[in-house]
Amino acid sequence: MMVRSALIPLVAALLGACATPAARAPLAAPVAAASPSPAPAKPKPLAEPAPAQYTRPCASLPSTPAEAFDCDRRSILAMAGEFRVRFAFDETAALSPGYAPRDPQRSGATELVEVIADDGRSIALQHILVMRIGDEDHVIKHWRQDWHYEPKTLLRYRGNGRFDREKVAAADARGAWSQIVYEVDDAPRYTGIGRWAHVDGIDAWTSDLTLRPLPRREYSNRKDYQVLEVVNRHTLTPGGWVHEQDNTKVVIDESGARHALARERGINEYVRIGDFDFGPGRAYWSKTKGYWADVRARWEAGLAMADSFVLTPDPDGEPRIMEFFGQAERVEKGETIARDEIDAILVRHGLPLPAGKAVAETR
Repeated sequence: MMVRSALIPLVAALLGACATPAARAPLAAPVAAASPSPAPAKPKPLAEPAPAQYTRPCASLPSTPAEAFDCDRRSILAMAGEFRVRFAFDETAALSPGYAPRDPQRSGATELVEVIADDGRSIALQHILVMRIGDEDHVIKHWRQDWHYEPKTLLRYRGNGRFDREKVAAADARGAWSQIVYEVDDAPRYTGIGRWAHVDGIDAWTSDLTLRPLPRREYSNRKDYQVLEVVNRHTLTPGGWVHEQDNTKVVIDESGARHALARERGINEYVRIGDFDFGPGRAYWSKTKGYWADVRARWEAGLAMADSFVLTPDPDGEPRIMEFFGQAERVEKGETIARDEIDAILVRHGLPLPAGKAVAETR
């Protein structure tokens, strides 16, 4: 099995860093007495066909706050499972003078989504990539999404590695769920808040307008914008679920002024499958989940220390990720990682941590 720290470039490519080029025609072609060109191929739908049999998590429209809460929970938990994922990103509008839209991006993966925490009002879903390439299995801990009911605060990304904690008004929190998305090493990426709707046979959550770092598919090959301004929507489907993104690529100059570069549509479709062996992913998680629980706990300790901080480099920074994945590889081989070693990485990359000697080690 490939060393997981060496998988970072591979995953960047698989998840869209290498775009699938789309044919581009000139605005005005010269007239020529050539043979007629063949008709262009009919574009394929972005959505996959839905299975005929489907039981929704919520059989009927909830009529009380308690029923709505229960329906919301079941909808979040329904995103766990075994999936084939298709990623599609298309720039739909050039918003800055002289900007030339980039080619569409298409990629895919097979992904395991596990419920790793559920205390009723908070649910954590861990994504784990499991890929079969040739005769080898490749496993990598992927992103994590935490859901919190009626949150009192939100950890907001502001750009240039900075995060601020903001209070949520009681009226805005009532009946709402926040979604916090984390990087592969459990660094925070972005937070949104919204409400689940269970109408017209659809179960869907829509976020507010959320600022987030550059996605990994563009982090390594684009420097012409600094943040995405996004509205996220998660919708359950008969075949699984889909994450739709209404993205605006935004430039932040040295003075802090912002201007939009381009608009983008993103569609990540998760389709349930039963013909792929996710055993290597479960085996990896079984060996390393104690270590990653310690990493999450130290992140949380640091995040609670300050209402504003800057991570260096930005959340996507590979140096920090490689250090954590290197520790996880040692754990997989049977080593124990002391809390001090985890703390050293976090402090080195800008996270404040409480003083005091380490007392907990990897379970």
